[in-house]
Amino acid sequence: MPIAPIVTRLIPVTRLSRCYLPSIVPIRAFHTNNTHTTVHHHHSPVPVVPTGFTYIPGFLSQKEQLSLTRAALAHLDNVGPTAARRKQKRLIADGSVSIDEHGFLPEDSCYEFEQGHFDGVIRHYREARITDPQWASLDSDGELITILQRIKSLLPSVGTQCHVLHLSSRGEILPHIDNVDASGSIILGVSLGSARVLRLESVGHQTTEDGLPLYYELLLEPGSCYIQRDPVRYTHKHSIPKVPGTIHRGQRLSIMMRDMPTPTS
Repeated sequence: MPIAPIVTRLIPVTRLSRCYLPSIVPIRAFHTNNTHTTVHHHHSPVPVVPTGFTYIPGFLSQKEQLSLTRAALAHLDNVGPTAARRKQKRLIADGSVSIDEHGFLPEDSCYEFEQGHFDGVIRHYREARITDPQWASLDSDGELITILQRIKSLLPSVGTQCHVLHLSSRGEILPHIDNVDASGSIILGVSLGSARVLRLESVGHQTTEDGLPLYYELLLEPGSCYIQRDPVRYTHKHSIPKVPGTIHRGQRLSIMMRDMPTPTS
């Protein structure tokens, strides 16, 4: 599959390609609700999009998203506290809650979310590493492995690792730069559940014409895929900001894949 670099307007690449080139512009405020999104722009020229960032909307079908969501949530439940699993079963059995059309239990309280990550970057989340054998154990009909193989085709063929990250409706990932000692040169993220904004902020001294920090924001829609390659992972802080105000957003699940760091002598 051809992967196209992002430019500043939405253009279909080819009739056969599923890759698109979405708009990424500096944004002052991003307001969204369940039906529409309103974006307020700076009155500054659109800067060059960071080198090494690619976005692929609609990479997964609705059916594929549901299969991946169910498996990832089941894995997080399996490796999580036993008391949390018992609570979920009790709530479902007595009819208090039911799994929604996207594969989630609708209330944050149905899950045991961590309040903060050990490095302070992630808040209100569940996270776990997942291996190929663990994925296979969750695959009842072979469809899941086919989906994962298609995702992995976007990455180097060897030396990859995967983890799943579940954010509550209040969850957020604070601005950070990847640890060069813990990861390789590329990271891929598949977005599931609620759409959330990805922000890329320059770590230099670039500002807009009115003196505000220069950053880009992109709405990561469910079923989409984004890829960050050197140098954007280290020249820009990336984050998933908390949704402002009283706007309700659902839970977000992401499947993260990355290559392994190169051993140093």
